[in-house]
Amino acid sequence: MAEGSLNKRKIIAFAVTLLCIVTVIALFFGNFGSSPLNQEEFDVSSDFVRFIDVGQGDSILIYSNGYSALIDTGTSDSANEICSQLDSCKIKDIDVAILSHLHDDHTGGIKQISEIYGIKNVILPEISIESETLSDAQFVINKMRETGGGIYNAVSGMNFSIGEFEITVLASFGEMKDENNRSVIVVAEIEDRKFLFTGDAEAKTEKALLNEGINLKCDVLKAGHHGSNTSSCDEFLEAVKPRFVAISVGRENSYGHPHNTILSAFERIKAEVYRTDYDGDITFSIEDGNLKVETEK
Repeated sequence: MAEGSLNKRKIIAFAVTLLCIVTVIALFFGNFGSSPLNQEEFDVSSDFVRFIDVGQGDSILIYSNGYSALIDTGTSDSANEICSQLDSCKIKDIDVAILSHLHDDHTGGIKQISEIYGIKNVILPEISIESETLSDAQFVINKMRETGGGIYNAVSGMNFSIGEFEITVLASFGEMKDENNRSVIVVAEIEDRKFLFTGDAEAKTEKALLNEGINLKCDVLKAGHHGSNTSSCDEFLEAVKPRFVAISVGRENSYGHPHNTILSAFERIKAEVYRTDYDGDITFSIEDGNLKVETEK
């Protein structure tokens, strides 16, 4: 990809720093390049967001006009399922991979996926030497160095396009001590429809977002932390007011996710709830500005 833009659009200029931690801190600066593909060659009706059923973990595929972004990669056991999904969409290269935070149920599949598919750009949260999956982060950093891909530390305001989707990093609170609360918060917008992805961010981060004065209202919310009662606080849900909630969660998991109090909270705000343990893959398609929901089960 040539320097300057991703998918023929310029990314907002920013300076990015990335902690490549073992014993060395490396700094990376740069912009996404421009894609040689002509978006008009692709079917514009194929825009969707899919919450892939990876059990007790997260993996979300955003696809439009032949372009793709992958938010999280589940556990290492999830890699084959994610690869199957990518193959079904005839995806050869992932334009952007975003790791929300460094826990095994969000980064475990990245090694296998990056060996099989070309990843053009990767966005990472701030890394700590105490991060659970530091080795996954280091692996993908080294892989991107080998292939010449872009490596970016998540910075508020980072903005780029995936086909018809505009994706923006709303926040990444690297100063938070807890790994969950360092989750990269991302919004994807298409035809005035908004999807909000919060990783495993808990109430502390949700309230920090509210304090930033960010417009959080969306059509689809990925429930924070698999529907844990540490996330989805009342103030946050009142600000977000989603029409739909997608919960990525493993069936009969040992954590008790999703928590009954959180399911009741979603009911109070009249959100329509889908969950991967019951519904399998959850796909939101955009057709003429309308959202269509399809489930695997």
